[in-house]
Amino acid sequence: MRRILIALALSAAGIAHAATVSFFSNLGAWEAAISGAAQVQDFSGYATGTDLTGVSVLPGVTLTSSIGPVEVFGASKSAMAFGPRTNTYYDAYYELPFMAAALDITGFESNPNDPSTAAGPGSILFMFSDGSAHGISIAGNTLGSPRFVGVVSDIAIVSFRWVEAYEYDGGNEETGLDNLRVAMRTTADPQPLPLPGSLPLAMLALGLVPLVRRR
Repeated sequence: MRRILIALALSAAGIAHAATVSFFSNLGAWEAAISGAAQVQDFSGYATGTDLTGVSVLPGVTLTSSIGPVEVFGASKSAMAFGPRTNTYYDAYYELPFMAAALDITGFESNPNDPSTAAGPGSILFMFSDGSAHGISIAGNTLGSPRFVGVVSDIAIVSFRWVEAYEYDGGNEETGLDNLRVAMRTTADPQPLPLPGSLPLAMLALGLVPLVRRR
């Protein structure tokens, strides 16, 4: 009987919980899924050539790349990395409990008539505080206009990895990151999980605390 009560208490407290994740390809739809305004970093305040590696580009948000420094680049100022053009990816790390994140992927061209453009999709993988990972493939287009990708979860996002697509000539399609967005809450208004080491209120309500004291 005690085991059943404990299992019910843990379930009621939300301990056993896997991330529920939604992806968006449209900024307006993503904004409708968050609660309040998002924080945005468009890199316009940085000088061209600034190395952003390890810099808090937003509170609790840092960037790295597999091929070297992440630099502010171009007239529109996006975050890009330059180096060996194979196995190229960007990582972003979230140190605050953001439930929603979004970005634009820039310079992502895919044109079968041009060997220096993407031959297929790239992939983006988000990691979450429960240890799960959710990802999607993203294709470029003939004009290389930015591709928006947004995610909303009911638990905190830990990081994402954007893996660039391969080009027809065998290299990697050089892309950039722009308009990084984060938000703490979603319209679902998820409830926080109990802090490590704390006793769930459901256990207190069921009178299970005295069990810890008995020998």
